[in-house]
Amino acid sequence: MGLACREPGHLTEAVHFLSQAATLSQALDDQVGIGHVLRIRGSVRLEMGEYDEARADLEQSLAAYRRAGSRRGVALSLRSMGLYHRAREDYETSMTLCADAATIFGELGDDLMHSYAVRAHAKAQMRSGHSAEALPRLEAVLATVRAKDDRWGQAVTLRVLGQLHLAEGRLDLAQDYLDAAMSIWDAMETPLWRARTEYDLALLHRSRGDAEAAEAAFTHARSVFRARGAREYAEYGELPV
Repeated sequence: MGLACREPGHLTEAVHFLSQAATLSQALDDQVGIGHVLRIRGSVRLEMGEYDEARADLEQSLAAYRRAGSRRGVALSLRSMGLYHRAREDYETSMTLCADAATIFGELGDDLMHSYAVRAHAKAQMRSGHSAEALPRLEAVLATVRAKDDRWGQAVTLRVLGQLHLAEGRLDLAQDYLDAAMSIWDAMETPLWRARTEYDLALLHRSRGDAEAAEAAFTHARSVFRARGAREYAEYGELPV
């Protein structure tokens, strides 16, 4: 239930059900289960902006996976901790953790999760001002998720590529990637991720000098952030100048 609530963006409900699952896993001393549930709950809390709680969950998840001897679980938690550190603007730590996760996934032959870890590393790389290095890696990730027919992975990667081209001033390319991501989010009925991409489009409209379209996209995206309890509502109080 927790995962089912998270995907469409019902974050508060997801934490409720995941907390119940955590209690059950701890009662059963199921270390893999503990690792799994706490990793997802920590990720949801990160989306909500509950940073201290998110970090505690993710650290406990990593410890549980290590106790269970689950290398894949360790890699999953390392990647999630990389996302935490990226959100806290600690890009060096984020890249280190995501690179470690990618190494493990590569050794396990998990091409899809390897691509997810590479994408997380590339986004931290991009945020730290190294878009040129991140671009070919993101393009390779897009090829992988398309080959795997992973719609979620495609939409996330398309959005990141859109963000990269937007930051570099390649507005037409940014529009193409962001519109492609929006089409997938609409088909998957994932309003929170759609709103995140709509926020990117608001920035694009502003860059093109279309203040009306920028304000409309921003206002709608922010209404979704508020309804879903997402951290973006507090963090994106207004469009940056």
